[in-house]
Amino acid sequence: MRSWSFFLLVAALAAQTQTSEVTTREVVPTFQSTVNLVRVPAVVRDKQGNPVGNLQKQDFHLTDRGKPQEVVQFAVEGSAVPKPAPPAAAQLEIPRESAGEGPKRVAPARFVAFVFDDVHLSLGDLTTVRAAAWKHIEPGIPPQERVALLTLSGKTSLEFTNDVAKFREALMKVMPVPPRVHFPPASFFVADWWVNRESENQNAAASQALTLQIGITNDCLNNPPNAAEIAKNSLHEAINEGRGDAINAFHILGNAVRLLGAMPGERVMILASPGMHLPSELQKDLDESIERATHLGVVINTLDARGVYTVEAGAEVQGCHTTTPQTQELLARFNHDEVRSQGMILGDLAYGTGGTALAQNDFVAEFDRLSNPPEYVYYLGFYPRDLKPDGKYHEIKVTLPNGKGLSVEARKGYWAPSHLEDAAATATREVGESVFSHDEVRDFPIDIHTQFYKTSPEEARVKVAAHFDIAQLPLRKQDERNRDDLTLVCALFDANGNYIKGTQKMVELRLKDENLERRRKAGITVNSELDVKSGPYMIRVVVRDAEGHLMAAANGAVEIP
Repeated sequence: MRSWSFFLLVAALAAQTQTSEVTTREVVPTFQSTVNLVRVPAVVRDKQGNPVGNLQKQDFHLTDRGKPQEVVQFAVEGSAVPKPAPPAAAQLEIPRESAGEGPKRVAPARFVAFVFDDVHLSLGDLTTVRAAAWKHIEPGIPPQERVALLTLSGKTSLEFTNDVAKFREALMKVMPVPPRVHFPPASFFVADWWVNRESENQNAAASQALTLQIGITNDCLNNPPNAAEIAKNSLHEAINEGRGDAINAFHILGNAVRLLGAMPGERVMILASPGMHLPSELQKDLDESIERATHLGVVINTLDARGVYTVEAGAEVQGCHTTTPQTQELLARFNHDEVRSQGMILGDLAYGTGGTALAQNDFVAEFDRLSNPPEYVYYLGFYPRDLKPDGKYHEIKVTLPNGKGLSVEARKGYWAPSHLEDAAATATREVGESVFSHDEVRDFPIDIHTQFYKTSPEEARVKVAAHFDIAQLPLRKQDERNRDDLTLVCALFDANGNYIKGTQKMVELRLKDENLERRRKAGITVNSELDVKSGPYMIRVVVRDAEGHLMAAANGAVEIP
């Protein structure tokens, strides 16, 4: 550890040339998260279903629309992968009469978010999975674990906690959202089939959906003269309501992913749902959720709350009886296709993020299994060759040319951006992703030291000194100065990993040649201050340079008595 006198010297040197060579100014924090590099999680299993964790980058073959791609990033993560102990952040002993130090606190190592689909689950299915979730949690939450609860309607939520009583209280509030009642009833799946096929000039397919709804209208309303008009209005209502529900569901899923992505350690989501139909125009929302999860290291496990189910051969409409063979046949076929469509999204979310999709009847055992991260997940990163910003879907295939007897579950594809990202947006995105990932980044060396002093019996001011090495930064020579602009973010999280507040500063380097070598040896120290209440906190500092797009990120801890 460097001595405090060394940092005093560094700070003094910085102060001598603050106006001419190094300028620091505070700006409004701008954290956000989107996508750039295409990251493909892959889980490999042998014939017995056991996970395989000894493969190397060269064992994988990845294609994008059939074209081979170079895997530029490769990592193996999971619960069975040994994790190096992170370096402990030092407490800075600044001489001050009211200064104090708190003991270091180890952050929780695993975060599990339980997400219940109260929009699509029936009362019976929701009651069953809710009871199973409680049996899973009732024995207690491990000391290193925190759990959260959310619903897709947004009506019930609980931040990360290790309090079993609070979890049970939130869990008992989860109830299915009453379905909208229309008469004659119309299916979102049938409505989407009709609207999309009609817009794609697939008249025969669209006609089948409309024929079915007209048949339902005739049976329910005793053959009204304007049955076709009533059927079309019913389908339009169903498509508007269904799209709204789907958009809201992915908004909640996105929030859950962001919440998990802000946590350190292992991050797991368990989605308990019967699945849902997703129209083609909303497939990008699904891909954005998968992309965001993979970028933030969030694994989404899914539990099909229907369990093991069969599609009934016959089919009826709620509130009336179908009479014609054509209506009955179309209804049975659409119902079968709808059930299959609903389940597909659960597999896409799981396999696209390195997770597991289960559809059994022992829900307690399934929660026990899904609450743990997978033993091994391979992350294959690639930059698509000749990617055009046309907003089109790209199919990904991951294979093992020499992996006889092995199976691969991997992300299926991604959507190309509809526009190019400018440099400012890229910088904002990368900084935001790093702030909320909590992973150590060492493109260049960085140390952080914390100190606090009490401002009242319940409050204190925390000072964070971030010292980073600039020897590796690619400075740009202009107007006889060596230039670079650095963004520095200091973020504060509570003991459960929830984001509280942060500061963002711009550090402008305009170094003269005669001072360059000294600066490279001494480095730069930037101080940040945060006002906090008593309690334990985690601190995250991220630095990004504009010239080389290099990143450095480190974590610290402080406890205010």
